[in-house]
Amino acid sequence: MLAAPLLAALVSLAAGQGAAPPADAGLAERSRAGKELMAAGRYAEAAAAYRELVRAMPGNAGLLVNLGMALHLSGKDAEAIPPLESALRLDPASLPANLFLGAARLRTGRAEAAVAPLQKAVRLQPDNLEARSMLAEALMGLERPGQAEPHLRRITQLAPTDPAAWFNLGQAYEDLAGRAFHGLLEADPESPFALALVGEVRLDEGRRTAAFQLYRQAVERAPTMRGLHAALARIYKETGHADWAAIEQERERRLGAPDCTRASLACTFLAGKYRDVVTAAVDAKGVEAAYWRTRAYNELADESFSRLTSLPPSVHSYEWQAETARSQRRFVESIGFWRKALALGSRDPRLLTELGVTLRMNRDLAEAERVLGEAVRADPEAPETNFLFGDVLLAREQPARALPYLEKAVRADPQAPHAQGALGRAYALLGRPADAIPHLKESLESDTDGSLRLQLGRAYQATGQAELARAALKDYEEFRRAAAGPPAEPAVTPPEAGPPPPR
Repeated sequence: MLAAPLLAALVSLAAGQGAAPPADAGLAERSRAGKELMAAGRYAEAAAAYRELVRAMPGNAGLLVNLGMALHLSGKDAEAIPPLESALRLDPASLPANLFLGAARLRTGRAEAAVAPLQKAVRLQPDNLEARSMLAEALMGLERPGQAEPHLRRITQLAPTDPAAWFNLGQAYEDLAGRAFHGLLEADPESPFALALVGEVRLDEGRRTAAFQLYRQAVERAPTMRGLHAALARIYKETGHADWAAIEQERERRLGAPDCTRASLACTFLAGKYRDVVTAAVDAKGVEAAYWRTRAYNELADESFSRLTSLPPSVHSYEWQAETARSQRRFVESIGFWRKALALGSRDPRLLTELGVTLRMNRDLAEAERVLGEAVRADPEAPETNFLFGDVLLAREQPARALPYLEKAVRADPQAPHAQGALGRAYALLGRPADAIPHLKESLESDTDGSLRLQLGRAYQATGQAELARAALKDYEEFRRAAAGPPAEPAVTPPEAGPPPPR
């Protein structure tokens, strides 16, 4: 829905478009009535009035726009699209026609088709906050964060106190960082740059042992790479080894400042010019450029979220804090933030679902069932919510209750392996192995502990398919052996012997 001040301005603007007021007294009266109904927010009645006017004056762009606006604002977006498209054929430069056509297409799930009219609306009125917001929403929905970023950044300039603006910009930077990171991992997962980034992620998650091993491997490959010894020093400090931390700090100090003629990206990053890093690295190839691009996007995301949390508390600030706490496995704290977001967010089903997920991660199955049940009632067709609710019911040993929700989730999204696996388990627990088999087969890519492979083998046994059962159970045994992996390495060991690395 458009903001009230913008809506009032566009209603006035659209009403003034097109031909002169109808000469026919009856039509003129209907035109005045349409304007009054729009101004009063009685959009369905206004749409009926404008339908009559459009039938009488089919070539009037202003009336077509008003009809499309009234239909959109009354929730009839599919019906709004044809008159708005007709209005644009008559007047391609119409701001309200472009804006409302983009809005109607976006709301009907046609994000790709929404982009062009919204881009036109932004060109016609660069400071139109609503047009930029919808364009950014469409681009993010199409997984084009790089194209959305300049619009999101401009929105923060136009509305610096809007928490949604900073939240959305931070999410775009996180998406861009993730893309750069995955590109680096695909190019060379064993490079010191990749190891350092994965180590940073593990350290942020509170997994110090895993981070230590990754940083140690990175140092072995690149002993003069800046930041690695400092990261090891941090881990030593946090694990109570101040003497070992001092050795790594000294090694980091002796590296000195980078040579900016050869390490320009590092120097730009250390100067805090993160947008310049992104600009310089965007066309650069190689893992080092991807490394600095990833780190720069992460810093830009942190800056955006810092601005978000500096504003008064909001749904968006609580949501970000909840997601951060959950990623660090601080589930009780995360639950508290989700509840605060819901207190401001009018029981939004998306927030309810996130709270339910976190409760499940905290092993509070009874409360997770209650919250996810509320989320399903609020949005009965959401595939993910149906899956999550059914999965919690399974965990509470209620497969019969879980079954309809899991069936609905799989019907809505047959490509979701987690939902397929949960449905397969439900059928198996209900003594329907033949029904379980096809779903268990579709779910194996999501099998993290071998349990789905084991269930599949047992389902084959129960249906008398001995050869398939043997193959599935053999696959289960091999999977379990591979998952066990090599023996764990020592948690945190002293620094490697030898002098600090040279400059």
